[in-house]
Amino acid sequence: MARTSKFLAIHEQSRAYNRIKAKDILNFLYTDFIPYRDLEGFQTSLRAPSGKIINLEEDPATTIGTALLRDNGKRVAIIAQNTPSNPEERTKLNYGLVKADGYGLSLNMLDYAEKNGLMVHTYIDTVGGDPFEYSSGKLQSWLISYCQSKMISLSTKSISIIIGSGGSGGAIAIQLAHRRLMLSRAEYSVITAEGCSAILFRNSGNVPEALEVLQPSADYMLKYGIIDKIIKEPPLDKADYKEKVLQNIKKSLTKAIEELEKTDVKYLQKNLIDKINQCGQITSNSEGYKAFAKKIKGWLSSYPFSRNTTQEVSHMQIALYGAEPYFCNDEKDPDGKVIRYGCRKHFTREELHDNYNSCPFCYKPNSIGSDDYLHLLLDTDSFHEIMPDLSTENIDPKFNFMDYSDTRKKMAMRTDSKESLVIGYGNIFNIPVAVAVSDFRYMGGSMGSAFGEKMKFIVDFAVEQKKPLISICVSGGARMQEGTISLYQMAKTINAFLKMKSQNLPIFSILGHPTTGGALASYAVQGDVIIAEKKATIAFAGDRVVKLTSGGRGLDPEVMTSEFYAEEGGIHIVIERKQLKSLVSGMLKLTEWYKNTVN
Repeated sequence: MARTSKFLAIHEQSRAYNRIKAKDILNFLYTDFIPYRDLEGFQTSLRAPSGKIINLEEDPATTIGTALLRDNGKRVAIIAQNTPSNPEERTKLNYGLVKADGYGLSLNMLDYAEKNGLMVHTYIDTVGGDPFEYSSGKLQSWLISYCQSKMISLSTKSISIIIGSGGSGGAIAIQLAHRRLMLSRAEYSVITAEGCSAILFRNSGNVPEALEVLQPSADYMLKYGIIDKIIKEPPLDKADYKEKVLQNIKKSLTKAIEELEKTDVKYLQKNLIDKINQCGQITSNSEGYKAFAKKIKGWLSSYPFSRNTTQEVSHMQIALYGAEPYFCNDEKDPDGKVIRYGCRKHFTREELHDNYNSCPFCYKPNSIGSDDYLHLLLDTDSFHEIMPDLSTENIDPKFNFMDYSDTRKKMAMRTDSKESLVIGYGNIFNIPVAVAVSDFRYMGGSMGSAFGEKMKFIVDFAVEQKKPLISICVSGGARMQEGTISLYQMAKTINAFLKMKSQNLPIFSILGHPTTGGALASYAVQGDVIIAEKKATIAFAGDRVVKLTSGGRGLDPEVMTSEFYAEEGGIHIVIERKQLKSLVSGMLKLTEWYKNTVN
């Protein structure tokens, strides 16, 4: 009960109007601030994966520029997030939601800092990234992903401080620094407690129980290696609160700067990567998994369609249509709002089966399992699975997130795997490849600690064997049951893909239906080629999560499609599901890897 009370107090204080804000810190610690727009050579646009130019505008929820440290006069790069300090600022600062422009400018500031040899200071304070149409159109998820990959590989030194709300991907985007600090009354979480409560417990008011699941406090972040140090923060109701917390921040920042100045940046990069990889790692007793135990499995097609009609109705349908029909209808939420359009045509379930569970007219895909994707993509009986039994049970017990073993057991009954990611290797028209495919049947394909470990292992295997990687993402995002540990799997999977790229091995990222949340804002968009299924749901946040953060507003269904993101430049190719194998094999033959290795 005492722990719950502590979590609840921190949760309330982390968003309080009267707590320390980025503007207070910047005014106290720095001088001669130059906003990004006045910096010579600073880019206010960037290229989307397809090459399309994205022009960036001012985002009031971020402060970006350079400044001089008052103590030593050295110029540093500043990226700071802003939350409201009074009710009047709520609308002005977009309620603390950082827009895509903010992350695009942050990414360009990281580039600017590298080119000009500036240390980077980031201040994290956001309830999350803006999930609405404007930011979607500027590739919010892609920008959050690339901010993370840039911070992991940053060749100049960096410090991050979580000063208030550390909200999901919106926070981790600029938190992966060489020194990671956090105020003692701040919080860091994979999802808001209200959102977690509404999804897990079907009650948005059950915040205390949700906080027990999320474990968002600084002491847990330190325990799990997500931060390096806690900065003491006095109670917010103390008369000298701001004065004391500013002095504490100054003291910790000064010490961190001194430590970084004595250390080689290559060592700092390696140390950061080690800490990312250790977050949610398997226990030292699981050495057997590190040998990549192999299990050969032949995949056969299996489509267990459910029948919700009575036998009499089924017979009547067959009499009318010649076979039991399937209707490609609109999909609606419980309130009746359309969240996904169908063409409303009817066809037989056999036709649905033959078209890999997609509509043969409009190609709208239904979600399918990992075995279906492997059967679709790989040559018959060529798949060898790696680590099929690795699960949350094998994760180091120091990461003591909530016990959800009953849920995992139920999910495991739906698929042959014990986790939401299946990894292994096989052939595509006799071309050898490594494969990582998420399974939506297992907890919505969500990313937990075992997911991150398996992705790391398949990349290590691909690098060792010099194989390209085919990544198929069908996921709702990070798994809230594992709190911020699951959030850090975003960084772990991105770092794994960076390792592939450093070895010049091709990565093909396939975005299946659906791909949302932390998966889309991490590894899923890091491929050399990004391919999406026609009419797949692709979104920064799922419709239900968006409604929870917006008072039920939701999104236009057309904004949550692969076609929308292809038009905005975030996807290279949109294709029918049944054409995936031919496309991937054809493109593999165009790579330098194929020319140098297979030929």
